[in-house]
Amino acid sequence: MKLPDILILAGGKAKRLGKLCFNKPKSLINFYDKPFLFYQLKLLKKKKFNKVIICTGYLSKQIEQYINISRNDFNLDISFSNDGKTELGTGGAIKKVLSLLSRNFFVIFGDSYLDINYLKVYKKFLSSKKLGLMTVYKNNNQHDLTGEGLSDVELCKGKIIKYNKKKRNSRMKYINYGISIFNKSLFKNLILKKKFDVQVIYQQLIKKKSLLSYEIKNNIYEIGSVKGVNLTKKLFKRTYK
Repeated sequence: MKLPDILILAGGKAKRLGKLCFNKPKSLINFYDKPFLFYQLKLLKKKKFNKVIICTGYLSKQIEQYINISRNDFNLDISFSNDGKTELGTGGAIKKVLSLLSRNFFVIFGDSYLDINYLKVYKKFLSSKKLGLMTVYKNNNQHDLTGEGLSDVELCKGKIIKYNKKKRNSRMKYINYGISIFNKSLFKNLILKKKFDVQVIYQQLIKKKSLLSYEIKNNIYEIGSVKGVNLTKKLFKRTYK
């Protein structure tokens, strides 16, 4: 089975990384003389993806220049969608690029390295007949491996009944793992502004009972924090050096 397109949300400003990200986007932080984006794209190719669209915003030209110079390293169909003069948010960035995407598509974040069985997740999504899927990781309302975020997902009998990054409760035992699948048709029936967070999509799908959960056991690796960068560096040393 062929995997659908995958969208990388890489427009963030990396405010928490300080000098690690001075005058460069997170995607281009170096690990052993290669930018993070190199490892992320290598993983996606290994997992049998073919088409990648990178949504950019902050310092977008640097990302585009790197890809244009390094395309032959990946053997992937890579294109871009830029927010433009006005920031669109993660949800707005997805909405803008819909016309370029396959009917179903994956979404990941530009600061995450998530080594899982993507095909298995996709098959589960197709069999569910839902319009969206969120991968979740059980961290029992504790900080995850990288020290990032408390639980923000509440499940009941395996179904997502609440997701909110800002308003948490003690029943939230899971965190959004960072891999999603959406069907394009869901955007026809959602009330969305031009600028909005992807959380809005999840919340509206929950109301419609059309968001599937898929629990992942693998650790989360991301570079949104200094601790996350250090742990990811150790991972790449074990995996690629």
